[in-house]
Amino acid sequence: MRIEVYLPLLTSIVLGLAAPRLSRWLPPATATRALVAAAPLSAVSTAYVLALLAWTLVVQIPMVAGLGRWSIHVWDSADPVPYPVALAAALALAFTALRVARTVIGHHRAMAEVRHIAEGLDGEPGGLVVVDDVSPKAFAIPSKRGGRVVVSTGMLNALTPAEQRVLLAHERTHLTHRHHLYRALADGAACANPFLTRLPRAVRYASERWADEEAATAVGDRALAARALARAALASVPRAAPGAAMGYHLADVPARVQALLRPRQSHRPVVIALLVGLIALTLWASFNAGHDTESLLELAGSPTAAPCASHCPA
Repeated sequence: MRIEVYLPLLTSIVLGLAAPRLSRWLPPATATRALVAAAPLSAVSTAYVLALLAWTLVVQIPMVAGLGRWSIHVWDSADPVPYPVALAAALALAFTALRVARTVIGHHRAMAEVRHIAEGLDGEPGGLVVVDDVSPKAFAIPSKRGGRVVVSTGMLNALTPAEQRVLLAHERTHLTHRHHLYRALADGAACANPFLTRLPRAVRYASERWADEEAATAVGDRALAARALARAALASVPRAAPGAAMGYHLADVPARVQALLRPRQSHRPVVIALLVGLIALTLWASFNAGHDTESLLELAGSPTAAPCASHCPA
């Protein structure tokens, strides 16, 4: 195989390293959508080329070669993938499959937990639920029926009425735009590709900033939105929200407050173009690697190739 088979691994490293900066350079909604669009494509491409590399090992098993009528000698001489590389790819692919299965099961359980909580709460779908608790808490619980915004009396008492409107607008943005799905996709991509480990946090930050900006627009006052966020964070000790719930005051508060105190971010078409180019390169390399593998299989199975039987034990 040519060098293209390794390019998706390299581009996924670049994407993983760039994700935190992209979440701050781009407008929040754009950053969230762009990162979540790029991450699964990168993860799938990486898994695909790992499978191609692992296949170079599998195809040299006499039984497999016999089933496909491929010449092991021709394949071995035409394909320069070293044995340790192919073995490492096979092990990485198996490890990835286990990680993905565990993540899918964990996400299913988390969503089941929050759905159970949402169904047990009063109020209309997408509405506000106030719980009698002196600890300041506020988070959005997603569900198929619109979810709920849960706020404790302690949080309401810590904020002015204007700041409460900011908080509610923020949490409703999470539900309206289904931010939990963006986060789930980012988590899944990072699970499938460890090079993307830093991406889920970048997506969480960008989606929180998205909700911050929507809230600031709703109240028409960026300074008020920043003050509400800062006061909510100072009033509470960070606590774990249930499962897939999204907490107002739990993620990168200082950076979010500073961003609200600055003018809205402008679009950066050059950055988007670079990201699109990176993903295009990833897909092109994956396609070429697959085409190379197909060509090698045709060569190893051609009538001029030595039959597998001459290499297989009787």
